[in-house]
Amino acid sequence: MLQRVIYVAAVLLAVQLGLAVFLQVRSSSGLNAAPPDALFVSFDPAKITTVQISAADGKKVTLTKSGKSWILPEVFSAPAEGGQLEVLLRKVAEAKQGLAVASTKGAAKRFKTADSEFERHVIFKEGDKAVVDFYLGSSAGLRQSYARLAGKDEVVNIPVSGFEAEADTDKWLDKGLAHLNRDGLKKIELADIVLTRQDKDWKLDGAAEGEANKEEVSKALDKLTALSALGVVDPGKATPLFQQAPAVQFTATKNDNSKVTCALAKQDDHYVLKSSDSQLYLKIGTWQAGELTKLKRENLLAKKEEKAASQQAQPVALPPVPPQQAQEPVKQEAAQ
Repeated sequence: MLQRVIYVAAVLLAVQLGLAVFLQVRSSSGLNAAPPDALFVSFDPAKITTVQISAADGKKVTLTKSGKSWILPEVFSAPAEGGQLEVLLRKVAEAKQGLAVASTKGAAKRFKTADSEFERHVIFKEGDKAVVDFYLGSSAGLRQSYARLAGKDEVVNIPVSGFEAEADTDKWLDKGLAHLNRDGLKKIELADIVLTRQDKDWKLDGAAEGEANKEEVSKALDKLTALSALGVVDPGKATPLFQQAPAVQFTATKNDNSKVTCALAKQDDHYVLKSSDSQLYLKIGTWQAGELTKLKRENLLAKKEEKAASQQAQPVALPPVPPQQAQEPVKQEAAQ
């Protein structure tokens, strides 16, 4: 009986010692530094005034808050896509770090979250003070990445992808910079094409009722008012392009009778847009600018077949049908 008690006590002691060693190892490695549902980093997104993102290839982007908007100070202070940045700030603020997957410098390199080897290095500032500083590493799954706070050893998994933290300024540019607010316009003129808004409809000036192709007029309006800015061009390189006749030029008249003139000039594999109401020279894709160079008045007119089909068909008078003559009964001769 005594031997049995001693045996059970020895087993319990071994279990306790093993558990103590396990906990000590976890504690020294830092893998239990925070519970799995803890926030990756605590900060107030509304107080962030500067965001800096660097990539391993040397690319870097800085976004700065100006009033309620965000700008790209290193790109001629062009407006940035604020909504896109607000999403990134919110996702990082709400990110739960989960259990640490590693805590050694070698592991940080393996997950690409090391100081010298990373996918993204992200810094959020309040004024001149950096309040968030972390490294975003390789993908940990769909829309997830490994991450490590600067100065810490633990590598964790957060629901933020590298695509949401691009280090390319063009990715953060407000693509709507070249847009014209159609509701705020009453006329657009391009060469011999004059489009005028009447109530909610747009008409092709000089076209008789039914002569304009409404679908083509609508497409033309889209092409003129919804150009997408792909980047910002250095004024020093863009200005000489407009010393000669532009490839395309059109004028939009606003509801208050003020006018905006937009000119496009070819540069390398793209076009450059200069608007009279902006100091920026915007990069426009060849496919979009090319559509404008092809706009012709004749293409906005209904084709002859379409006009003919739109006209109400006139009933065709058919000749009267003569009354059917009664057939004489066939007399059958009686058999003789």
